[in-house]
Amino acid sequence: MSNDFSARHPRLLELFGIDLRSLALFRFALGLVLFIVLCQSFCDLTAFYGDLGVMPRSWAIESDSFNRVSLYFLNGQTWFLATLLTIQTLCALMLMLGWRTRLAVIVSFVMWASLINRNSLVLSSGDVLIACLLFWAMFLPLGARYSVDAATSSNTAPSNNQHLSWASAGLLLQVVSVYFFGALLKSGAEWHPQFTAAYYALSLDRYATPLGQWLLNFPELLQSLSALIWWLELLGPVLLFVPFFNRYIRLLILLCFVLMQIGLKLSLELGHYPFTSIAALTVFTSSWIWDALNARRQRIESAPLRIYYDRDCGFCLKSTLLIQQFLLLPRAVIAPAQSNPRAKALLEANTSWVVIDGEENAHMKWQAFTILLKHSPLTAWLWPLIRMQALVKPGNAVYDWVGRNRGGFSTITETLLPTREVHYEVSQRWQRVAAISIVAVFLWNLTTVNALPKFVSSSLTTAMKMVRIDQDWDQFAPSPRKDDGWMVIPAKLFDGSEIDLLSPEHAAPDYSKPLHYSQTHENIRWNTYRGHLAESENEEQRVYYGKYLCREWNEKNAADPAKRLMTFKLIYMLERTPAPGAQAQVEQAVLWRHECFPQETKGQVP
Repeated sequence: MSNDFSARHPRLLELFGIDLRSLALFRFALGLVLFIVLCQSFCDLTAFYGDLGVMPRSWAIESDSFNRVSLYFLNGQTWFLATLLTIQTLCALMLMLGWRTRLAVIVSFVMWASLINRNSLVLSSGDVLIACLLFWAMFLPLGARYSVDAATSSNTAPSNNQHLSWASAGLLLQVVSVYFFGALLKSGAEWHPQFTAAYYALSLDRYATPLGQWLLNFPELLQSLSALIWWLELLGPVLLFVPFFNRYIRLLILLCFVLMQIGLKLSLELGHYPFTSIAALTVFTSSWIWDALNARRQRIESAPLRIYYDRDCGFCLKSTLLIQQFLLLPRAVIAPAQSNPRAKALLEANTSWVVIDGEENAHMKWQAFTILLKHSPLTAWLWPLIRMQALVKPGNAVYDWVGRNRGGFSTITETLLPTREVHYEVSQRWQRVAAISIVAVFLWNLTTVNALPKFVSSSLTTAMKMVRIDQDWDQFAPSPRKDDGWMVIPAKLFDGSEIDLLSPEHAAPDYSKPLHYSQTHENIRWNTYRGHLAESENEEQRVYYGKYLCREWNEKNAADPAKRLMTFKLIYMLERTPAPGAQAQVEQAVLWRHECFPQETKGQVP
């Protein structure tokens, strides 16, 4: 939408616009979450996405590939998977820094959709939310503030901090949809009117953290938390868009949602979902908050900093522009030292850039950098540490080394960071696509709460699944599940000894409930996967987990034939959560029996 439209409709701008500085914060937060999740994925690359893992491509394509497209279906070898994941991780880093932002977010979206399409049994709500956020991010000017693009662009970024478009409305509505439709889906009596949902959720040992288990000692508090969560998710999204007193109500609701996500993270093992949700909520940071922070900085600073660089050094200019962007110093004046007699004399005498503060004090080399850190709202708290005298000598040594090699750095920056024209906004044609997507996502979410006939979702299924924004915010809905449990895998080795494959360090399998079961898994994906294995609809998948366990164990113990894994059973200790105050009952279910060497073990190993 044009600036004229925004000026004519200030109320729409206030309700559905996003500050460009908030978009920069959102870009960094989402990129950081994505970067960390992808780095963690390297640990389970073969296990979850390779042909020798728990879900071979052949089974995934045959059973779960309807309307799903994935680059990870092209090859199941580790080198290929690692190549794709490395590209994804680099794109996430580019997204964080705002370097080639449009390209980074498009590639990140396509490859993230490919990754989560590869194995549906390890997915959580956080994975779907990341896909939805990346989808809307493709239509927005994420690189207009605090980015490499803004630092190296030959054209100026949009001067108006407020951005209003179909995509900005779509992203805001997407964020609140998680809560609003999630509340509508929480239709069980445990949420309303009993308000026992928090008790049942924290009774799920596969999710509850030690803090969450401790909270079970306070039933009245849990009832209050259940009511608070349900009402906040239902009314909070509506209050975020009230047309009066919007700035204060929005800030209050935003803080409540952030605190709720922090509480969820501390009490339940939900993987990266709480962090992704907090990253999404940053888009509701209103312009007045940024303006108030800037006004406070201006009151503190007597005058803006002045940064002088060597005009004959291209690397020097770009490095100062990058520092200005990432230290959030928009008021800092950047100029060639040759344009100022004092700065020129100091440059020539010290072979150094020059930073002049508001009191007209000049600083060079490492000290100049520390002054910039001192005035940055991000790093000012580091000032007592970085001003230490012990850091001056090594800091100057690093600066001198960079100065001696600035020719090489200039070549690198000219290659990687050339000055170029940046198109911050997408075309009106793509904004129309965003407008259509708003309608499609809204209709899809209405079908998840049965507010529309089934034929509506059927007509949207192909498009929504292909784009990978098919969403269902049914976490703990309609009520938290009451069947819980833990897995034990008793196994026989070639020498006749018996172990538990999940805890091989123990002398024998232990069927008692672990004290903190949620903490025994390698990560949230293994937790989710083993939970899905216990479900009857995934019975066919158990054989692949069995083959994976045989292969992994025997490869690790190939040097000792006596420790060769022969047979094992997947046993699920089913525990149904009782009503508050009642005693839980535990049942034992054998999910799968597996022989690693059927011809050898038949009739020999029980």
